[in-house]
Amino acid sequence: MRSFAVVLISTLLPFSLFSLATQSAAADEPDAQAAPAAEAAPAAATPAAAPSGGLVLVPIQEAPEPKHIAIVLNPIGLFVGRYSITGEYLPALHHAITLTPFYTHAPVKLTVEGQEFDAGSLYGGGAELGYKFYTGLKGPNGFFVSPSFLFGSYTQSLEGTKSDSFTSFGGAVDVGGQAVIGSGFVIGGGFGMQWTKTSKEIDIENLNFASAIIAGGGLRPRFLFTVGYAF
Repeated sequence: MRSFAVVLISTLLPFSLFSLATQSAAADEPDAQAAPAAEAAPAAATPAAAPSGGLVLVPIQEAPEPKHIAIVLNPIGLFVGRYSITGEYLPALHHAITLTPFYTHAPVKLTVEGQEFDAGSLYGGGAELGYKFYTGLKGPNGFFVSPSFLFGSYTQSLEGTKSDSFTSFGGAVDVGGQAVIGSGFVIGGGFGMQWTKTSKEIDIENLNFASAIIAGGGLRPRFLFTVGYAF
């Protein structure tokens, strides 16, 4: 039931956030009907008639400064024992460099003849370095595409056996949408595919869902739900 809930939440949540990201990106675009009037008006101010018959200069509101830094979390990872935080830095509009350090700890459970047994734990950490292209004008907002490289080092501690360590490396590509709301609240979602290679072949057929996600290599989907703040 736990793995079913993870897949259900992970699948539905990113799609529900696409409309929010669409509204965020659309809010950056100028109103098409107001564009001709804006072109006809002076760049600095718009004249208006004063009660005395003179002119009053009404300043045009400038667009807000885009955010350059964002700190976000992905709560979906908690379901598989993955604790992470992502920092995003935008040196230029639309372009972000991302870094995600993470720590993983999950119980290892084996299923034998339909019965589940505690078999130890799996723990370790690593980091993911990536790039994001955003379509929005507020900084880390709008639709995005994000390739990344990831690396991790883990230790598998099984009951009655010696601890065994292994490494995992690979890459991923994510797509999705993210919105910046108010003064800087960030919320978004997306999905992608990742491929990893482990330094040792590990049989995950009888492992529980969380352990199989961490220890298994190859090609698999992944899902994003981001909440945080942009500066």
